[in-house]
Amino acid sequence: MKRTLFFALGVFFGLVILTSCSSTGTLTPVTPTLIPTLTPTPQPLGHPENPLVIGFVIENPLAPENQSAAQGLSKALSERAKISVNARLFASYTALMTSLESGAVQAAFLPPITYIYAHDKGLAEVELLANHFGVYFYGSMFLANAESNFVRYFDPMTNRSTASAETALSQLAGTRPCWVENTSIAGYLLPAALLKQFDIETLPAVIAQTPSAVVRALYIKGICDFGATFAISGDPRTASTVLKDLPDAEQRVVILWQTEPIIPNLNVSFHPQVPEAVRQALVSALMDAVNDTNLNALISQLNQGYTLQAFKRVDDSVYDPLREVLSALSPDLETLLGQ
Repeated sequence: MKRTLFFALGVFFGLVILTSCSSTGTLTPVTPTLIPTLTPTPQPLGHPENPLVIGFVIENPLAPENQSAAQGLSKALSERAKISVNARLFASYTALMTSLESGAVQAAFLPPITYIYAHDKGLAEVELLANHFGVYFYGSMFLANAESNFVRYFDPMTNRSTASAETALSQLAGTRPCWVENTSIAGYLLPAALLKQFDIETLPAVIAQTPSAVVRALYIKGICDFGATFAISGDPRTASTVLKDLPDAEQRVVILWQTEPIIPNLNVSFHPQVPEAVRQALVSALMDAVNDTNLNALISQLNQGYTLQAFKRVDDSVYDPLREVLSALSPDLETLLGQ
C-alpha cells in the first residue's frame, strides 16, 4: 500500500515539473493568481468619519476650558451647517500652516499678513471678514507732540486726511520715529512701507512695544519726533490706561496724517480644495453663530479674546491695497506669521 502511494505521488509531481518546463528544458516560473482586495472609498468631507476641521491658534490649547470651548463650538457648528465640523486648537500659526499644507485642516481663522502668506502658498482663500470694534478694516495714523513744528494734514471734524501721503510725510525726513514693534502692521509695517515708498529717510527708530507707550513717549517729548499706531478701529490716545494719568493726551499728542482703512481684520479662510457646498455650509453656520451670544463668546475665546460683531463675505481682492503698500518693504512674510 505504501509503495502504491509513493508511486502515485511521484507521478503527480513529475507531471507538474514537466508541464512547467519549456522545450529547452528550463523551468518556467508560474505567476500566482492574486485575489482582488476591496479598497475602502473615503467618506466625503463633512461626513462624521471625515469632518471638516477648522483651526484656531490660542495660548494653552490643551487647557480644559479651551478644549471645552472647542467641543462646544464643534457641536453647534455641526448642527447649524448640517455637516460634521471639528474645531482644532494650535499653539502657533506655524503649526496651523503645516496642517493646512498636509490637508489635516481645511479652514482657519487668519489675521491679515498670515492670510496673505497662506494665500501665496496656495493654502487659503478668504470667505468671511470679521467686524471688530464696529469696522471691517483699520489703518495707521502718524502722531506728534502738539508743540512740534510739523504741519497737521488731518481734520479731526471729518476724521479724514487733507493731503496725500507724500505731501504729509515728506516733513518727517531726518526725524526719529517711535514704532510699536517690528511685527506690528499698523504700528510699523504699513507706516514704514509708506515712508520707503516715497524715499523718506528717518533716523533709527525707538521701539516702544505698545501703542500706549508711543503716545506716552510723544507726550513727554525728547524720545522720538513722531510715532505711528493703529487708527480707525480706535484711538490709543483715549485708552483708559493713558487717560488715567494723562487726561489731556488727546490735546497734547495730535494726528499729523492718517491712512485709509486698508488693513483687513481677522478672516475665515478655506483650503482651495474644499468643495463649494461644504464651504458655504460652514460660512452660513458661522454667520448665524456670530449672532448667538453664547457661540460668539466661544469664537472669541478661541481667537485669544478677539471680539466679533459680525461677518461679511469678501474675496481676496480686499487685500490688494495692503499688498501694494507692503511691497515697498518686501517683508519676509513667514517671519510675520500671527500678524
